[in-house]
Amino acid sequence: MGVKTVCFSWVAAGVLGCGGAAVAGPVDDLRVDFAKAVYSGSPEHVHQRNPQPLLRAVVVLNVKLDAGDHWQVEVVRTNDEQPELLARAIETVARAPVVPMPDEVRDHMRRNGFMEAWLFDNDGRFQVKTLAKAQLTGR
Repeated sequence: MGVKTVCFSWVAAGVLGCGGAAVAGPVDDLRVDFAKAVYSGSPEHVHQRNPQPLLRAVVVLNVKLDAGDHWQVEVVRTNDEQPELLARAIETVARAPVVPMPDEVRDHMRRNGFMEAWLFDNDGRFQVKTLAKAQLTGR
């Protein structure tokens, strides 16, 4: 091993070792509360099993708050061949009640929002990524 490699390894270890453990913040807490609100607002579209190995569709939305404190979405990723699943994901956001949040989180949600993914199985039911169980492996 060369001197440069050893020195770089020591520097990298020192830098990586200085970081603290990842801590969930208020936006992460809101993400969990939002996912639970989606589940409670649309229980007929949610499944509680492990998602299948090859999903029917994945829909990714950027979820924000509008000026009237209603959820709004921007489509980030969808399957163009499954427009009904995109519509279902957007519908479940509209049905989810807005959860209480601190003012700084509300401001963040109006400016940036957060990304959430809907993982659809063949039957058209889903889990959101934040609360999803481990996906089954294909064999």
